[in-house]
Parts: sequence; structure tokens; C-alpha cells
Amino acid sequence: MTLEQATTDARRPRRRWAFAGVILMSWSLVLWVSLLGVPFLPLSLAARGTVATGVVVVAEVAFWCGAVMAGPEATRRMRSWWRRS
Repeated sequence: MTLEQATTDARRPRRRWAFAGVILMSWSLVLWVSLLGVPFLPLSLAARGTVATGVVVVAEVAFWCGAVMAGPEATRRMRSWWRRS
């Protein structure tokens, strides 16, 4: 095994974790957008409030878990994409 192969093999798990983290951060964005549909659900006011609170909590946890998994560079990159628009 050459040094190049060893370095490539060592980076693969990091890339998988980074990719999974980016997916979690993207899913968080989808959850925040889905929050706009909660008022139109056929539920009582209290149930809609509970659902909205649950969506916010899950979206935040997904984002921060994804940020930890992806690492600081990917987190900065994702935030810059979202803040441009």
C-alpha cells in the first residue's frame, strides 16, 4: 500500500460523515420550509402548536448534528449558500 492509497483510505470515512452532515443540514432547511404548511393542517390550535414546536426542535437538532458531522468548513459553506439568497 502506498502513501497515497493510505491517505485516500483515511479520508473516506470523513467524507461519508461530511456528506451525511450536509444531508442533515439540508433536511433541516426542508423542515423549516415545511413549517409554513402547519397552519393549514386539519388539527386543533393546540395540536398545530405542538406540531410546529416539534418541527422547530427537530429542525434545529438536525442542523446542529449535521454541522458537527460535516465539520466547520462544510458548515460555513452551507450557511453562505443560504444567506446569499
